[in-house]
Amino acid sequence: MRMEDVEARKAYVQNVRRSFDAPGRQYEFEKRPDTKGEAQDGFSFFKVRLLVAIFIFAAYVLCDKTGTMFYQYSTKEVAKIIAQDYDYGKTKDEVQKVFHEIIPGSWEFP
Repeated sequence: MRMEDVEARKAYVQNVRRSFDAPGRQYEFEKRPDTKGEAQDGFSFFKVRLLVAIFIFAAYVLCDKTGTMFYQYSTKEVAKIIAQDYDYGKTKDEVQKVFHEIIPGSWEFP
């Protein structure tokens, strides 16, 4: 190999290396993070929902320990309502009946 070829190859390699050193350059293999449902700059609706859930749970525990009733509901009644098993088949039939009464025709749900 001639010395000119070696120098040209060395200059080419250094040029390629410098092209990768460009700050802030986005390469096609780099993907931006998926931020669906979240705002920029670290604000996230998930954090707000988590804080609200923690406050509701803390209020429930406080009401349970002190025996406080909230809108005439005790914590035992709230737990009973949450644990209640709903018959969704019956609910579906009732909804179909209401739709048949309001709008005549063939309304069938799968």
